[in-house]
Amino acid sequence: MKRLSVCAALCLALCLAFTSCAAYTAKETTIYVITKGTDSDFWQSVRAGVSAAAVENDVTAIYEGPDSEEDYATQNRMIDEAVEAGADAIVFSAIDRYETKKHLEDAVRKGVKLILIDSGADTEMAESFIGTDNYAAGKMVCEAVLDGMGTEKPLKVGLVNYDENTENGSSREEGFRDRAADAANIEIVASVHVASDADIAKLAAVSMMREHPDINVIVGFNEWMTLGVGYAMRELGTAAGVYAVGFDSNVVSVGMLETGEMDALIVQNPFAMGYLGVASACDAIAGKTLDKNVDTATTVVTKSNMYDPDIQRILYRFK
Repeated sequence: MKRLSVCAALCLALCLAFTSCAAYTAKETTIYVITKGTDSDFWQSVRAGVSAAAVENDVTAIYEGPDSEEDYATQNRMIDEAVEAGADAIVFSAIDRYETKKHLEDAVRKGVKLILIDSGADTEMAESFIGTDNYAAGKMVCEAVLDGMGTEKPLKVGLVNYDENTENGSSREEGFRDRAADAANIEIVASVHVASDADIAKLAAVSMMREHPDINVIVGFNEWMTLGVGYAMRELGTAAGVYAVGFDSNVVSVGMLETGEMDALIVQNPFAMGYLGVASACDAIAGKTLDKNVDTATTVVTKSNMYDPDIQRILYRFK
């Protein structure tokens, strides 16, 4: 009887130990979220989504990114350090889809779950991509131009884009170009790729419009490019004669929409990217099969619809 009691006690102790260990492991699940930057309104909204999902799923989410949205080397170092620190999953937005491939795939081979958000990488090893359908969004820009300017008037277009190796920017431009090729009245007369910095984008846009005074449509392909285009319109006083379209929204770009320096904004859902990125990482860690692509949707916002209640909720989402 005594031996049986001892065995029973040992079994109970082991059960309690395993239960305690399982609870401890769940609380200690760590997800690294490595984005292209951290300081824009877009990335702050992504971060808010990350935080909400981390609290809801009782996991630790470590959010980080380089100071420059061109610094893929720092991103690669962050990936390697996350793996060394014991990351269970990495949620990642790629600056350079090619240069980061090896680091991401090495992480996956070591058992780390990979979720891509916002801007994809050149790998098939990710569990899921969550973000805007960037090619479709590029076409959406062209449709916004045609809606605003019509299909008869000759349109001379200038494009202000960022790093050519960044998937989302290149896909947006490709979508725009493909749709523009089907429009008889659109000619792309100039394009430029610059660093993701509003001041640099402004200088590029000013130079472009001075060199090509016939430009009557200009497009910026992310938040920084959009601000640069808006500042250029302000400096040159061309708001009345040039139709300007950009991506994303913040207090400044929404103000530019009100004053006519921007005519349309393609607004994404960065909060959903951050939230679903972490939630999907939790599902992947739990062994669930994920959808390979999750479209977080985009909305065209113009001066004529920006005060609609539904649009206001989109412009001023959780930050």
